[in-house]
Amino acid sequence: LALSIGSFLNVLISRIPKKLNIAFPASHCPKCQTPLKLQHNIPLFSWFFLKCRCAFCKENISIQYPLIELLTFIIFLSIFYKFHKEHDLNL
Repeated sequence: LALSIGSFLNVLISRIPKKLNIAFPASHCPKCQTPLKLQHNIPLFSWFFLKCRCAFCKENISIQYPLIELLTFIIFLSIFYKFHKEHDLNL
């Protein structure tokens, strides 16, 4: 869930400053504009599986994308750990 939210944050970060719609068009390569297939759009993992390159044009994909996703995951994990520790939940 946290990685998916991080992925959505990347959409917001890249599209809002350009005044683009956040829903359409679907995710695409920022260089060649080719729409991404489902397997190319798995938060964090796709960046590693594709070796940091677009599956279509082979241009480098910015490290911003996995960093935002990973940072979001770490924040979610930290909040969960803090909540769990403070409330002594037995999971």
